[in-house]
Amino acid sequence: MSFPVAPPATPILRTALRVAIIASVVAAVVVVAVTSERGVWWRLITFTYQANLLAAGYYLWTLLSPRADARVGLRGAVVLYVVIAGVVWNLFLTGHSMGYTPANLLLHVVVPVLALTDWLLVGRGTARVSWWQPFAWLVYPAGYLALALLVLNKFGRRAPYYFLDPATVGAATVAMNVAGLAGCVLAAGYGLLAAHRAATTAGADRS
Repeated sequence: MSFPVAPPATPILRTALRVAIIASVVAAVVVVAVTSERGVWWRLITFTYQANLLAAGYYLWTLLSPRADARVGLRGAVVLYVVIAGVVWNLFLTGHSMGYTPANLLLHVVVPVLALTDWLLVGRGTARVSWWQPFAWLVYPAGYLALALLVLNKFGRRAPYYFLDPATVGAATVAMNVAGLAGCVLAAGYGLLAAHRAATTAGADRS
């Protein structure tokens, strides 16, 4: 069984964007590992670090195997997660962290922008994203939410985000925040789907 691959029209742009994403994630992790007193391991419980490491792994896979671009659903999920992590952090969490440090800038601004650019400009000839994919993309955030609310609290670890911590904002507020986040993730997913279809159609019209 064969899969469609990205068209050869933009190999340099494709490679440059994906190398930049991988390098940005690696640089951020290294900077935190060598400059933070608490190191990098405890940060792996955050959605931001998990999403960015997932992105680095995925884009490395696409560089090693161009056929991976056919997994448009997986690619969309990766883009959605880093974009959501970036938007949420920039809107709500800069005051609850160390601000725009080099690592935060890379993970919450540079990587989301690069991933979104890649989504819009690269591989527009691949298969279209199915209408149900944004619902499937909710699975990982839902799993992360279960980890943050159930597992961490059960073992005495507070949720890594204040708006998901019942002890900080109350259970009712957490429930509203969860519903709001789910709606935003779903809406952003369909926004990515629409943008991908528009870019694919535009690319086909020009070819």
